[in-house]
Amino acid sequence: MSDGGADREEGVNFETIDPVLDDIDYPIEMAEFVAEYGDQTIERTNADPITIQEVFAGTGEDTFESKEEVRQSVLNLMPSDAVGREGYSDRGGSSPDATEVDEDESA
Repeated sequence: MSDGGADREEGVNFETIDPVLDDIDYPIEMAEFVAEYGDQTIERTNADPITIQEVFAGTGEDTFESKEEVRQSVLNLMPSDAVGREGYSDRGGSSPDATEVDEDESA
């Protein structure tokens, strides 16, 4: 059973791909990883799912030593649309100036 938060990071939902990453014998070359698992999809919070092949397209050669290295590479290479609107925050004003103005008006 998933705890929810650990499987989602920066707009990427690792829930469906983590079992695949758990079964890999590390280290694994990136080319081998993509050849074997490239059709696996990764769910994204604010965008359509993306395949491993799409995430790693055009990247150089590398070796992954662990599941954590694969996850970090996915986050580093993920297109920005997975994260949602740039600069969006649901935590008050959209900028420090806007928050300060709101606070000044309420005083």
